[in-house]
Amino acid sequence: MSNGIEPELKRIITKILRVITAIIVWSVITIFFGLYLEWALIRGSFNTFNTIFYTWFVISFVALIYFFYRIWRE
Repeated sequence: MSNGIEPELKRIITKILRVITAIIVWSVITIFFGLYLEWALIRGSFNTFNTIFYTWFVISFVALIYFFYRIWRE
């Protein structure tokens, strides 16, 4: 009988936890700026804060997907 967790299972659990943590951090940041500060809401016309938010959203989402790809490629 071996003590502890299998190395392959530990590696997979670590990957899953990294993905979950990244999703939570990205979501909290995006929700804070988008909904709490109301940068995602377009009222009347598209303003500078909307541009900043939607640029952040697209670039950070692409970076998040690339991060997931790099994690699961290993």
